Amino acid sequence: IFGFTSSHNSITTFLRKSTKDITPSTLSLRSSKINMKLLSYLLFICGSQGIFGFTSSSSSGSASIGADSTSTFLAGRTQTQLFAFTQNKKLYLDDGHRLAYDIYRCNSEDLVLFLPNLSDGRFSTASSNVEDWCERNRSNFICADWFGRGGSSGKLMDATISRWTGDTISLMDEVSPVSKAVFVGKGVGLWVAVLVALKRPDLVRGIVGLGGDPDFTEELLWKSLPEETKEKIMKEGFMEVEWGNKGKVYPITSSLIEDGRKNLVLSGGPESLDITCPVRLLHSLEDEEVPPSTSLRLAQAIKSNNCVIFLNKYGMSTPYRALKQVMDFSRNIQAQDFS
Repeated sequence: IFGFTSSHNSITTFLRKSTKDITPSTLSLRSSKINMKLLSYLLFICGSQGIFGFTSSSSSGSASIGADSTSTFLAGRTQTQLFAFTQNKKLYLDDGHRLAYDIYRCNSEDLVLFLPNLSDGRFSTASSNVEDWCERNRSNFICADWFGRGGSSGKLMDATISRWTGDTISLMDEVSPVSKAVFVGKGVGLWVAVLVALKRPDLVRGIVGLGGDPDFTEELLWKSLPEETKEKIMKEGFMEVEWGNKGKVYPITSSLIEDGRKNLVLSGGPESLDITCPVRLLHSLEDEEVPPSTSLRLAQAIKSNNCVIFLNKYGMSTPYRALKQVMDFSRNIQAQDFS
């Protein structure tokens, strides 16, 4: 139809003209940065020219659309990199539940695991920013919905910090293309990242926190609730609670509160957490739900000397610089371990 030949240069020229110099290696499919109609044309043309090969197996690094609604948007081969982004895959756990996750694979020893906050799930601006960084810096990327949230199975009443921590470990053990990851945790995701680093330090290369709220169930939420609300949560087992000054409502269960007390990480004092990997904590001074002092307390509790806090007066900066620092430092540490 378009009169294209099989020349790779012709396809590359089309890609550049059609996407304003966005090439396959920098194309962010998950965040839908280009028009989907144009994307379908690109995939049709590239597929017909044999640049991107689609098969029925997702394990080979190619695109796959299976019975579990898994859809890989792009898979390709360049001279330096194999890459494939697969959305809505399922990890079936031993107890029969499933975790919904997205994964971006490339031929790299680097991996970033994004752990979302309580309300966003795996689709958010923060997760898209991190995935963009991974594409541009040749790093694998994984992001999953929590048990009981989003596309993952499970009842909200059974969703706890302990459950999410165990599921994250299973995700790393079963799905991760490499042995260690840099954990990026937003909100409660940072709490889980800290717990994984304590339980399975062999899985964690470094930690980046985005407005992290470890111990929020006890320190920030429970202490601020009126007694009648506390009684209703513990008696009925569930209540939607408005938290912060922005009117956000969060589903809070008695099991989440009780389990949170078993996983507190800030009460031990300075250097009480045996975490020695590089850590970067990003926080906003205008955060109305989680005060910046939470990041300060966590930094004091972590043993690692390679721990830096970034404080913005307004809003929160993208984690690009923090990710680069943690990835570089952890890469040097790994090199020393094997030397």
